[in-house]
Amino acid sequence: MSRGCARPGGASRGPVRSRVPGIAIVALLSLSCSPREGVPFRAYRDFAEAVSEREADRAFALLSSDTQAWLRERARLAAGTAPGVVSPSAQQLLIGTAALASRPLASVVLLRESGSRAVVEAWEEGGPKREVELVREKGWRVRIPRPSSPAR
Repeated sequence: MSRGCARPGGASRGPVRSRVPGIAIVALLSLSCSPREGVPFRAYRDFAEAVSEREADRAFALLSSDTQAWLRERARLAAGTAPGVVSPSAQQLLIGTAALASRPLASVVLLRESGSRAVVEAWEEGGPKREVELVREKGWRVRIPRPSSPAR
């Protein structure tokens, strides 16, 4: 006895195969790439979007913990130099006026990824390509190296 799928006109397609194993594999693969981890180039796109939209808290949350720490320190020093004039907010220091001059992001390409570190190449329209480091800390976070000279 043949187990087939009935088609209009009585034609048969052949054996019926369960789609459950295929669906299960897709579900397992999607779990292994959970949204919490994401991918490095997507994390950088999210960061660039937050900066261009002047969403300081969102952009700051997408930075690595060491970048957040030195930005807080730099903001505190700047505010101490000009109290009442300069905000002690690391988020505002991050956004500043740079977002007003930001160009659309043309491309972000993953150059390399190894364990908890990745490097992407980012290119804004009309600007030079640059490499950006990301680190995995509860998802991918942008790491901006600490400037070598203190704020003045």
